[in-house]
Amino acid sequence: MTAPPHRAPAEASLIRVARQARGLSPEAAAQQAPIRLGGSRWREIEKGYKGTGRQPVIAPDLTLAHMARVVGVTPERLDDVGRDTAAEILREILRQEAESDQAPARPYADMSDRLERTAWEMPLPVEERKLIVDMLREAKAQGRQERSA
Repeated sequence: MTAPPHRAPAEASLIRVARQARGLSPEAAAQQAPIRLGGSRWREIEKGYKGTGRQPVIAPDLTLAHMARVVGVTPERLDDVGRDTAAEILREILRQEAESDQAPARPYADMSDRLERTAWEMPLPVEERKLIVDMLREAKAQGRQERSA
């Protein structure tokens, strides 16, 4: 007998499609979340299971809210898939960001630039990736100055 195919929860599919639309790997997306979350855990949540035994995985509300924030899923869309508590947490995250005038979590790098995107997706802490992107920008600016002289 074969086990029936596993179907990921609706919210997991929503997160996966939104992440893919942003051009982020699970690792890059997880690094942008302000909570402790790794790329492998992100993948488990998107698939809706872990391990070869396909143990079901449902994202806790707090985790799902932060994942949604990273990939641009709105609270209304979380409501639509039945994750009301996660939607309310996401509303609060957005409310706090608006109150503090904090910019939304976005990549520091220009994702249309191949080198900056590669640097941004490296498995390093955010501050180190920012440093690498700054060094790339400095080198580009220096190259432009030398060519114009």
